[in-house]
Amino acid sequence: MMNDSTSKENIKKWIETWQRAARALESVKLKELRSPDYYRRNLKLLNEMLKYAFMHLTVRETSGLVEQQKLFMKYHQKMYPSSTEN
Repeated sequence: MMNDSTSKENIKKWIETWQRAARALESVKLKELRSPDYYRRNLKLLNEMLKYAFMHLTVRETSGLVEQQKLFMKYHQKMYPSSTEN
């Protein structure tokens, strides 16, 4: 059985490992996206994505901001009922 300090050390090492991995993966992603032939290599996939988006296009009459604010208020009232009383 591990003691608390060993467990904390393992967790710290795990976090540091994933932080390094995240930086490395971000670097690879940026390198791929900046590659001169990225779009040529992925043209078919990109075109299919754009076709799908166009075929499933819905016209919105609002930005959704008002609806989002209503949801936030509803959530706030649910989570903090006493703070909305006057």
